[in-house]
Amino acid sequence: MKGLILPVPFIFFLLFTIPSQATRKLDFQTVDLLTYRCFNEKKWDSVIMVGKQALRQDIDYYYLRARLGIAYFEIKEYIPSITHLARARKFNAGDPVTNDYLYRAYLYTHHPEEAGILKSSIPEESWLNEETTSGFLEQVHVESGFTLSSDRTPENLANLMGKDSIYGEQDLYGNSIYENIGLKLKLSKRIGISLAYNYLNFSKTKYIQYGLAEARRDSIIDNPFSRDYFYSFPWKSRDTSFRYHVSQHEAYISATATLPWGLKVTPAFHWLNVNYTTISTAYRTDSISDTLFYSYIDGSYHFFRYPFLVYSFSEKDTSFNNFVASIRISKDLGRFNIALQGSWSNLNGKTQKQAGISLTYYPLGNLNFYGTTSVAGFFQKKDKRLLLSQIVGAKVTPWCWLEGTFYYGDFTNANIFNGAIVYNNSDKIDYRAGANLVFLIGKHVQLSLIYQYFRKESQQVYYIKTQDPVTNAIKEILQTKNNPYHTNSIIGGITWKL
Repeated sequence: MKGLILPVPFIFFLLFTIPSQATRKLDFQTVDLLTYRCFNEKKWDSVIMVGKQALRQDIDYYYLRARLGIAYFEIKEYIPSITHLARARKFNAGDPVTNDYLYRAYLYTHHPEEAGILKSSIPEESWLNEETTSGFLEQVHVESGFTLSSDRTPENLANLMGKDSIYGEQDLYGNSIYENIGLKLKLSKRIGISLAYNYLNFSKTKYIQYGLAEARRDSIIDNPFSRDYFYSFPWKSRDTSFRYHVSQHEAYISATATLPWGLKVTPAFHWLNVNYTTISTAYRTDSISDTLFYSYIDGSYHFFRYPFLVYSFSEKDTSFNNFVASIRISKDLGRFNIALQGSWSNLNGKTQKQAGISLTYYPLGNLNFYGTTSVAGFFQKKDKRLLLSQIVGAKVTPWCWLEGTFYYGDFTNANIFNGAIVYNNSDKIDYRAGANLVFLIGKHVQLSLIYQYFRKESQQVYYIKTQDPVTNAIKEILQTKNNPYHTNSIIGGITWKL
C-alpha cells in the first residue's frame, strides 16, 4: 500500500494531534499519509480512527478502503472488513491481496455463497488463497434426537370426565424420535439448493372414560304371595385406552438466490405426510330384561325391562398430506442483517398465513457474539397470534459456540426458519426454550448438540349432562379443558462441509 513519504517528526506530530482534529477538515494528503504509516506499523485502531473520520468528510479512494478493510480483518471484525474491502474492489478489482482478505472474511462470517461468487470472478493465475470453494455438493448434514414427554402423568389422567360428566377423552403425546438428513447443492455461483428429509414418530395413547347406570340387585324379599326383587341403578365409571403411533415423513426444498448488494431471496416448500390410527367412539341404547318378582300363586316369573347404554370403539388407519410454501428476503446492512418472511400453509385441515421480520446483529463485527430477534404474525381464520423469538450466541472457545433460544407464543400450526421446521401437532405450545452447542472438528466437520424444552397443553374433551329448569329436558353439553405438560428433547448432529 504505497503513499507519500514525509519526515518522521512531522508524521508523529500528525498522529498525536489527530484526536484534537476530529472535527477539523482533513485533506487527501494527510489521510493517505497517516493511514499508510499506521498500516505499515500495524496500528490497526489508528487506521480505523483516521479512516472513519476521512469517510465522514467524503474522502474515499481505493487505498483508504483497502487499509480499513485489512485493519478490521486483523482485529477480527470481519463484517465491517467485508464492507470496506468490497468497496475497495469497486475502485480496483484486480488487487490479489484485497481479494484474498475479502474471500477469507466471507468464509469467517459464514457467507460461502459470496465467497464462491468472488472466487469465480477472479482469474486463477491472480488468486493467492489456496482454499477452494466446494463443487456441486457443498454440505451434508445428519442429525437424530429423542424426546421425553410428561403428558401421561397422573394429574393429566385423573377424572377425565369432569364433575357430573357422562363421557371424557384425552389424546396424549408420549415419547418421540426424530431423524434428519440434509444436503446443500450449488447450481451456479449465485443459486444454491437445500434439500432435507425428516422422519418423526410419536407414541400416543388415547384415554377414554365414560359413565353409565348399571343395575344392581339390592335385596330379595319374600311376601305371602310373591318373592320380590329390588334394584338400584348407581352411576358407574369405566375407562379404556388405546396405544398407537403417529409417523410423519417430510421433504423440504429451498433455493437461495444471492443477488448484488447483500440481498438474498429464498423461496421454500415443505411437504408433510402424516399417518396414524384414529380411534372412534360410538354408543347405542339397548334394553335389558331382569326379574321383577316370582308369583307363588301360579309359579311364574315376571320381568321388567330397563335401558342400558352400550359403548363401542373402532380403529381406522388415516393418512393425509400437508404443505407449507414460504419465502424469505434478507439483506446485509453492515453489522446487521434484516429479513422479511412470509408463508402460506394448509395444516390439519385449516389454512394459515404467517408474516414476520427478523433482525440479526453482530456487535463485535464477527461471529464471536450475535443475536437474532424475530416478530411474526400468525393468522388462521379468526385465530390471530403474535409470535416472538430470541436467539443469542457466543464463541466460548476457539472451537465451540454456545447458543440460547427462546420462542414465546402458541406456535401450533406455525413454522420457523422459512418453513424448515413446522409445528403441526395438535397440542397448544406455550413457549419453547433451548440451548445449542456447536463444535468445530477441523475445517470440514462440525458437531452439534441441541437441547429443547417445550411447555405444552393437551386438550381434554368431555360432556356434561344438564337439565333445563323449565322443561326438565336433559341436554348434553361439550366441554374442553387444557392440561399442561412439558417435553425435553436431545438432538445430536454432524455436518460435513465439502
